[in-house]
Amino acid sequence: MTALLDRPAPVAPPAPVARPATRAVFLAALTCHLLLGAVLVFGFDSIMEDALARVSAAATVTAAADPKLAAVGFVWTPLPALLMVPFAPLRAVWPGLASTGFLAVLVSAPAMAGVVATVYGIAHDLRVRRSARTVLTVGTAAAPLLVVYATNGMTEALLLLFLLLAVRRLLRWTAGPGRHTDLVAAGLFLGLGYLARYEAVVAAAAATALVAVVTLRRTRHRRWAAVRADVLLVGGPAVVAFVLWAGLSWLTVGSPFEQFTSAYGNAALTAGGARAPGGLGDVGVQLWALAPLGPLVAVAAAVTALRRRDPAVAVPVAVLGSVLAFEWALRAAGELFGFLRYQIAVLPLVTVLLALLLARGATRPGRLRAAGACLLAVAVLGASAWGSAALILTDPVRATQEYHRIAPVVATLTGGPPVAGDANGMWAQDREIARRIDALHLPDGSVLADSGSAFAVLAASAHPSTFLVTSDDGFDAALADPAGHGIRYVLRNDSGGVDAVRTRYPDPTGWTRVGSWSGATTASYAWSLWKVG
Repeated sequence: MTALLDRPAPVAPPAPVARPATRAVFLAALTCHLLLGAVLVFGFDSIMEDALARVSAAATVTAAADPKLAAVGFVWTPLPALLMVPFAPLRAVWPGLASTGFLAVLVSAPAMAGVVATVYGIAHDLRVRRSARTVLTVGTAAAPLLVVYATNGMTEALLLLFLLLAVRRLLRWTAGPGRHTDLVAAGLFLGLGYLARYEAVVAAAAATALVAVVTLRRTRHRRWAAVRADVLLVGGPAVVAFVLWAGLSWLTVGSPFEQFTSAYGNAALTAGGARAPGGLGDVGVQLWALAPLGPLVAVAAAVTALRRRDPAVAVPVAVLGSVLAFEWALRAAGELFGFLRYQIAVLPLVTVLLALLLARGATRPGRLRAAGACLLAVAVLGASAWGSAALILTDPVRATQEYHRIAPVVATLTGGPPVAGDANGMWAQDREIARRIDALHLPDGSVLADSGSAFAVLAASAHPSTFLVTSDDGFDAALADPAGHGIRYVLRNDSGGVDAVRTRYPDPTGWTRVGSWSGATTASYAWSLWKVG
């Protein structure tokens, strides 16, 4: 490692930025992702729980009984919901934008298109041959797991986008000293990444450590002053984002880290939920399926970097690899579910390492070497696509979230047998409940509901201000005394999720049950509607 960081001399200076080509790649990927997302959402009623919950939170900011920006909540990161807030009012002219969750796809699809364009940009900066660069770009755009998370509204796309943008800037910075604008940009991307997903703080810490080591070894005069300046540039924005978000949470809800202290946070969910079996053994199977040739690429890239004495290979390992290592540590400690999406960073990690392996100088090699580079890229990304597709379509344990949404779609399109545990259409009865309550024409704040589980009902309602929800200031008082606070109806989640109403009123007395729903699928929540008094 000392030899690797001793002389920051990459294979060649970064190529000039190819903006028109990058824009074309982005638009092509965006078009494909939006079309596929529309097919899944409107054709198969397929949307993930967290995505729909963020749509509901974004709508609540402007259309609740107590509208306020804090309605985005402090358990999860704010950026995904905040990006939806300006578009949430469009539900007035297009109700399906919110009720189906497609608004979340309008965030994940551009983000993943940005991932594809950034991979193209990194390969271009590294002067990867055009044929191999095309394979890297198309392989990223068509990677099954990346396509799934481009089209389901989840936050993985935003996380990968900011991490890869930071990787690109740090790779350019390693080309030589004095490129402080790249450090500034990388730091800003890592700070935004933290506001998109908490895991990005680990990437920011790892990137800061790497920059400190490289700066220390490349600087001959005033070394520690240079280290302090570079560390501040790359790590400062993430620290500011961390402190700002924790401070706002503390001032608003009384806790700086709701992710750990709230009943809706990940700590409470993993403590009370069933974890997938296998621990790190399952992680190994997931990684093998996602990147079968990944270890060979990593070893080859490391050997090549040592031979060239190029620190660039340490950049994706620090930024993307640290996120993977963090997920593995949480999984080993039993603090994380065994979802396949927690391994998604291995895909861009292998792709960037492959681009570094295929990087070339200004001299143009023969056609044989160019063909070999292209075939290597095809083999690595083709094996990854095959393995991940097989896992998504055949393994309901190690790819549980993806399998129960994608396998039924494939079975329908190919005429195959129905898939057990089909999760598509799971929000149909929630939309029915919203229509039922809307038809009552109730005043604002007269239906008590916990938005932590009733998010699909809120997203589907034409009059969400009818509900008094968890983020509203009067929720706790109304929960303690519904009749005394103008509550006419109470919507209770009878099974699934965390629900303050169910906890407070496990067996309501003096109320009248006026509706009951058992759930559209086995994955759906069960509900009951009660008239107060």
